[in-house]
Amino acid sequence: MKKKVTIYDVAEAADVSLATVSRVINGSNVVKPATRERVLETIKRLDFKPNQIARGLATSKTTTIAVVFPQSLFGHVKDMIGGIGDTGRTLDFNIIMYTTDELGLGNPIEEVIEKVIKSRADGVVLFNNNCIDKEIDLIKKYRIPAVVVGYKISDEDICSVYVDAKSIAYDMTKQFIEQGKKDICFVRATQNLVDLNDFAKGIEEAFKDSGETLPEDYIVDVSNHYEESYPQLKEYFDNHKHDVVLTGYDKEAVAVVNAAIDHGINVPEDMQVVGMMDTSYATICRPPLTTIHVPVYDMGAIAIRLLTKILNHEEIDEAEVPMHYTFIKRDTTK
Repeated sequence: MKKKVTIYDVAEAADVSLATVSRVINGSNVVKPATRERVLETIKRLDFKPNQIARGLATSKTTTIAVVFPQSLFGHVKDMIGGIGDTGRTLDFNIIMYTTDELGLGNPIEEVIEKVIKSRADGVVLFNNNCIDKEIDLIKKYRIPAVVVGYKISDEDICSVYVDAKSIAYDMTKQFIEQGKKDICFVRATQNLVDLNDFAKGIEEAFKDSGETLPEDYIVDVSNHYEESYPQLKEYFDNHKHDVVLTGYDKEAVAVVNAAIDHGINVPEDMQVVGMMDTSYATICRPPLTTIHVPVYDMGAIAIRLLTKILNHEEIDEAEVPMHYTFIKRDTTK
């Protein structure tokens, strides 16, 4: 069966925005003649039949912002949703949530982005994850204004809000090395709200600048899900013990603490553990978890404000906004 041609196919083939295709369909005189001819030729070549949505794209805004995040990151973003929702209401924008990590055949990322486009959202908020580059490419392809949370990037109609994971890891690692703690491990989950590749680079640079040898196999990759990461770490501690374990998120840090204690490794006397984000996991952990506080509510609020500035063609002072972070000392470090 022949695939139905959509306005998105026309926009891609003609190398123009969705709104430009719609303006041509509606007979608008604001499109340059050469661009109009290219779009009309593409419509004819692809045998595209416009529908009412395609006709309306150029003439109205939906005042709707789409928010796309992997389900596995929900624990990271739930507090941020408050900042997104409150700011959206204040600025009279509707917020629609979409999640990836769907089960089944096909490519869920493409499917979710297609849903965003079909919803006629004015812009989209994306969250850093292991497929963020693909999501950004799709957003650029359809020329949708976007703000990315947790990943440093700026481009035409794209801004970002992030924490400097490299600096966080560098500062912590340097401090532990100065204390004589040189057997440092990084427990890394597959998805996270901070750039874990940058986090690893921070550890590496701290060892290099300290003139110390980076431990071999210092990165341990685990699942995002506690019920999978805990037994994995419990097995890992059969043959390993470190001076310090750094993690990319509090949930992984709790799994480290529990697995270590179940192996008779005392925390923090035998091994110190540091989490990330300062979530509820940090306070329910026993002993309470030392962690990095990241202002996630503010990140959500700033993301929406940046996006509305893009949509309203307002001046943007800083397209890549770094967020401040705080080291919260509790009982899993000395």
